[in-house]
Amino acid sequence: MADFGVNLNEVDAANSNASGGGGVILPRGRYGFQIIEGEIKQNSKRNGDNYSFKAECTDEGDFFKSFVYGTIVLSNPSAWAQNNGHSQLQALGMAMGFGKGEFTNTDMALYQPFVADIEIETYKKDGQDKERNVFAAYIHEGNANVEPPSDKQPASSPSNDNKRPPTNTANNNQPNNASTARQTQNGGSSSSGASGGGAAGGRSMPWKRSA
Repeated sequence: MADFGVNLNEVDAANSNASGGGGVILPRGRYGFQIIEGEIKQNSKRNGDNYSFKAECTDEGDFFKSFVYGTIVLSNPSAWAQNNGHSQLQALGMAMGFGKGEFTNTDMALYQPFVADIEIETYKKDGQDKERNVFAAYIHEGNANVEPPSDKQPASSPSNDNKRPPTNTANNNQPNNASTARQTQNGGSSSSGASGGGAAGGRSMPWKRSA
């Protein structure tokens, strides 16, 4: 177990831009996940720490147990990158059902169900364009009614240590109409990733579970 070393009691989750990458490509949309591996390690510039994790999709269907990798900044010389990372961490904890300031270490995240919006990022590797999934938003009570991303929308860049990403509308609190949902492993329903359906649908969200 490793402590995050972050005081989340005064952190606002509403302004976070989630990030990550790797694994099989899921269509843009909203999915259920659980983290199966996670650790705190130095960033590539050795000037800060990140929480890096591997999450598997828990929605039944074609993408069941597909992986998406995430990275959350814990400490960084850039105040913006660090504050955004702390907001991401707060949002992830809230998406799992933890109260403000309760999400404190890596072990608490393991196998806790949460819901997240997934985007697709294009990047260069060996001179070729590649694609990978990124976490666009961790869904909690404050943003559950926001329209999830779909293939009709352009992909947005994930956050990193040195560059601000474009504004991500998946993190605002504007309401929308619910749309088509599908059954999941957790007994609720989530918006279809392929169709980019709306909001929380009829699923039982993890943050609504009893304390």
